Amino acid sequence: VRPMQSVTVSAPGKLVLFGEYAVLFGAPAAVAAVDRRAVVTLAPSAGDDRQVMAPGLVERPVGLIAGHGNSVRWVDEAARDAFGLVEKLFEGLQGSIDLQGLPPLSMTLDTRSFFESAEGDRAKLGLGSSAALTVALAGALEGWAGGELDEDSMVRLQRYVDLHRAVQGGAGSGIDVAASTLGGVVRFRLAEDRTIAEAEELVLPEMLCLVFVWTGRSASTGDFLGRLRARRKENPGEVNPILDQLGALSSAGVDALTGDDLGAFLSAVDTFWAALDRLGQAIDMPILSDDHRDLRRMADECGVHYKPRGAGGGDIGIGFGVEGEAIDAFRLHVETGGYVVVDLSIDPTGLVS
Repeated sequence: VRPMQSVTVSAPGKLVLFGEYAVLFGAPAAVAAVDRRAVVTLAPSAGDDRQVMAPGLVERPVGLIAGHGNSVRWVDEAARDAFGLVEKLFEGLQGSIDLQGLPPLSMTLDTRSFFESAEGDRAKLGLGSSAALTVALAGALEGWAGGELDEDSMVRLQRYVDLHRAVQGGAGSGIDVAASTLGGVVRFRLAEDRTIAEAEELVLPEMLCLVFVWTGRSASTGDFLGRLRARRKENPGEVNPILDQLGALSSAGVDALTGDDLGAFLSAVDTFWAALDRLGQAIDMPILSDDHRDLRRMADECGVHYKPRGAGGGDIGIGFGVEGEAIDAFRLHVETGGYVVVDLSIDPTGLVS
């Protein structure tokens, strides 16, 4: 039955709080959904065609023709570059959604909140926009086709993790998809077969305060993970022991968060930084970039604990501490040092319609 009204679905972005890299190899990690959301709106098309618009990326509607297996032919071939992710998502959804069988519709994909202005250009903040868009678009299309958002959350989550991995060529832990699907703070872990072993709500210690700092430079997670895979293959004797150490530290740090042991967690942040430094040297990539080292120095001076989030190299870092003068001093130090304190809050809500 053709919907008479538009459908709007949204999913939050994410920040990995603790356990970067280690989560890829079975260690637990902690991730927070943040209040920057990918918003997908589906509406009946005025004609018999299908079209997509992405505000801030492609301002005009772009027509598409759905083919066998959810293959897509764009009316304007120049749109292929802009909508490459969308095209892969359609193909990945072919088992549950038949684009050809859906009534004509207009799709609006809005991820503008995931960008920040930098010297006149739009730069990605590194908040998991592709995962959030994957979750929101899949949820919207499934809802449009008659599905319900109240199915078992773990079943839905595993399906979306598989979809996002397919889009990324099989890479990724799925931790970003977990945040976008479930919301809040999630303790996440993979099983040996890379299915989800654990995705449970994690309540942060009440006294823990987070400060999110943008370096002003975007970083490519794919570049760092590609180098890690290559160096691990070339020199496993050097890289694997560091990954083992990161795994042990990740497990201890996430256990400390789970057990409300703030002191143990803050100590783990410092040791995790040192292990990331060794990993960066081993793979010859600046996980701890000059900006992150500068911010770590500022944090030390203020009595705050600091680490990059995600793969490092740029974009966002996190200051951890206890609310009070130290946190206030760090915020001021960061801003006078030319960096940006990003206004982010933990979003308790995941995928919603």
